[in-house]
Amino acid sequence: MKKYWWLLAVAVTVSCSDPAPGVDEDLGPVDDIVSFADRINWPGVDRANGRVIPFIRGFGEGGQAAYWFLGFASRLTADSFWFCEEGDTLCPLDAHQRLNWDTLVSHPLFTRLPGMDGFSPFWQMWKVTVPPGFEAESVKTTATLDRLRADGTVTVEPLMTDFGTINGELLGYQETILHCALVLTGTTLAENGEMMPDNSGPMLRLESKFGWHEGYKVEFIDFSPSDGIFAEANDSENRPLMRVANIYIQWRRCNEDPRPAICDIPGYAYTDRRPVSERGLGQDITNDGDDNDTNNTVGAVPCKIPLRAEEKMYSPLWAVNNVYVEQAGVNTNMIDTTSDQMVSDIMSVVDMFAAVARGELSEPEKATEDSTGNPVPGNDGQLHFSCPNPVPANYVPYPCSDND
Repeated sequence: MKKYWWLLAVAVTVSCSDPAPGVDEDLGPVDDIVSFADRINWPGVDRANGRVIPFIRGFGEGGQAAYWFLGFASRLTADSFWFCEEGDTLCPLDAHQRLNWDTLVSHPLFTRLPGMDGFSPFWQMWKVTVPPGFEAESVKTTATLDRLRADGTVTVEPLMTDFGTINGELLGYQETILHCALVLTGTTLAENGEMMPDNSGPMLRLESKFGWHEGYKVEFIDFSPSDGIFAEANDSENRPLMRVANIYIQWRRCNEDPRPAICDIPGYAYTDRRPVSERGLGQDITNDGDDNDTNNTVGAVPCKIPLRAEEKMYSPLWAVNNVYVEQAGVNTNMIDTTSDQMVSDIMSVVDMFAAVARGELSEPEKATEDSTGNPVPGNDGQLHFSCPNPVPANYVPYPCSDND
């Protein structure tokens, strides 16, 4: 097992002075210390819609797929601390690898906020074991946690989970990564709990919880009921890295004949290409009253083995790949030509790579720039999105056979 006590020591020295013994003070909502300029770093902050995380529609596994767009993210993880009473083996996770709120002694402690160096929505989980009778919500700062650890009141260690074998890969006991989106107060998920994108039934409704950051209360959306937890990536070294899956963004070139109609939509950063994405274009090209339809194609969906064997298993962290329509594929139908989000020649990565083989689409290229043309730092220069998928109302993340 890798040792991380030096990381904890770094995390717990952010306060200017140690608090007095006893219960940490509740300093109020974290919104009070987030400047107007820094709010753009938080998911769901949109000048038009307020505090709403958009629901983006695309394709995957041969049909409709969708995801919530939480913004750019890194494979790096940040530290979070979860409080469990000594001897409680059902804490902090239940049998389905979801956060077990019935057993957690206190709400969690997060060490970073959006916009801070080292922030990530993917959290390494540290288990804080407390004695019987420990006062709930007494620890709201990393300084107090470190003091209690130093005097032996609590123990703090990385949460190790037996992940068994996933899609033929023997994982065994690994350090544990949790996906939680810190949000400003009142932020909501668009279409949360409404109909699944393929109209098969209602989706699982996800809930907001709260935790602490240096005495301030911070809201977060708990994605463990849909995502479960994740084993660290197999290329992790000094600390856990988040696993990734692939998402493919379809583009049309503007120098083709005939010229794609979406190339005449003004205002996009590039003049030589356009994404087949209402979100990217800022226009409702399907005329259905929203501007969240795309031809983006995900390589995997929750709890399913990918249709294309080369694809990685589902992750809410997506490595972005660009795919361009070639001249031979100018008549390849997508939502910009059909104006129908239910109709596309590209509904899965199998469809996409078949079109690549026919010369209709280019080989996928790593996206290395954001929508304004700026290079993307970190992640080996590749753009990554934090975009969890919705799941059906009766879904459980582990084991996947429970969903049959």
